Amino acid sequence: MTELVLALDLGTGGCKASLWSVEGDCVAETVRAYPTSHPAPGRNEQLTSDWEAAVIASSRSLLEQAPDARVIGLALSGQSLGVVQVDGAGSVVRDATPIWSDARGAASAERMFSQVSEVDWYLRTGNGFGAALYPLFKLGALRDEDPEGFGRTRAVLGSKDWINFRLTGELATDHSYASGSGAYSLDSGGYDDELLAAAGVDRGLLPEPVESTHRIGGLTPDAASRLGLQPGTPVFAGAVDNACMALGSLGLEEGAIYAALGSSSWMTVTTAEPVLDVVARPYVFRHAIPELHISALSTFSSGTSFDWLRGLVAPSSSTGEFIDLGLGSMPGAGGTLFLPMLAGGTPLEGGPLARGSLLGLDLGTGASALSRAALEGIAFALRRSLDRIRLLSGSDRELLVSGGGAQHDGWNQLYADVLGTTLVRTAVDQQAATLGAATIAFVGLGAWSWADAASPHRELARYTASRDAPATYDPIRARFDRAVEDLVPSKEKP
Repeated sequence: MTELVLALDLGTGGCKASLWSVEGDCVAETVRAYPTSHPAPGRNEQLTSDWEAAVIASSRSLLEQAPDARVIGLALSGQSLGVVQVDGAGSVVRDATPIWSDARGAASAERMFSQVSEVDWYLRTGNGFGAALYPLFKLGALRDEDPEGFGRTRAVLGSKDWINFRLTGELATDHSYASGSGAYSLDSGGYDDELLAAAGVDRGLLPEPVESTHRIGGLTPDAASRLGLQPGTPVFAGAVDNACMALGSLGLEEGAIYAALGSSSWMTVTTAEPVLDVVARPYVFRHAIPELHISALSTFSSGTSFDWLRGLVAPSSSTGEFIDLGLGSMPGAGGTLFLPMLAGGTPLEGGPLARGSLLGLDLGTGASALSRAALEGIAFALRRSLDRIRLLSGSDRELLVSGGGAQHDGWNQLYADVLGTTLVRTAVDQQAATLGAATIAFVGLGAWSWADAASPHRELARYTASRDAPATYDPIRARFDRAVEDLVPSKEKP
């Protein structure tokens, strides 16, 4: 039988799962979607039972694809900022749990920042998303909403940590996931008691972090039966999805940098020291690799903004067709600018209250110009993130690109021209997070070193900026930057 590891990526839209061989081959893969509910403005929830059902269905589907497989270990990548409340009997207090984008923690964050400086909190934790999103503050909201349920809570777990508990019966988390808790000190490498006290959160609710490769236990007989695996199969702590994505995207050493291009997009750099900046607010996680950190700047709504525009002006076209339409238009889109902040902006883009814009329209503006403006606008927004993360980190490495937004050669060339850097696309694309989880399992088993995560990356394409790109795009980008600057309060401008 072929010995493989099972890697699971518990993402926002569903569970991606794959089987990997020690030679670095993805032998089988599958996706199981689950829904998100939106019970009130700013509230986004998923069912923990849906996560578990997706994990079970994924495992069984993969085993059907690879009937000769023997799974020798498994690890999970998990969507960040989770707050699963577990009672003394090991059951969830509530099946519907806030996911990473749930912002119910605003009031409890405001209360804590009356005692602790918000800037000091950021510099300690590197938590550069809006404070309301972090578990430390969501817990305050859950305590206010359901005091009885909070009183029964004996542990708070992240997404992948809840699944690990269901698989092994062991309560655990790793440093990468803990670093997104809102209460983790990057300097000390553990929870910050002052922050926990200021938020009124008992440290005992949070499992002490271990390394991502730590074997937290073996599959229980019940879990093994449900997954179709052998009891005792090693389960490793795994890592937060941001860390697994970096691990699976060649982010293995100081200065490595990659761009994940999808519904949202981000520029991520691997460094020994966290990349912190009180203006741009890079968000930082501990890496799955000990002694390293990952720091990133985002455009929250890139692919989703493009799809929104396509749905309005060319609903019968596919995404690829709409891209082709835009690429057939001249650079500059006839003076049309698109600001892709439809889901709010980062601090570099005006903050969460910023909104997207179409500027420079006239009666002659057509669908091709609108598509071109969207393609360029997303690239201009990412250029702001790339420039800032390079400045702060000192990295001048070429840029690995992955994700759904990296599938079109023409758009990749436009990215290279606007970003002013060489882009590389490899055979590892949508599998980056599961490759990261598989790497954790292989390293935990002693079968790989961290460097072996590079082995599946066969180069598929390379995109180099055109010689005339600066003359073409710099004036347009300057207009874009001026338009974005108008969104940023003057006291916060970088």
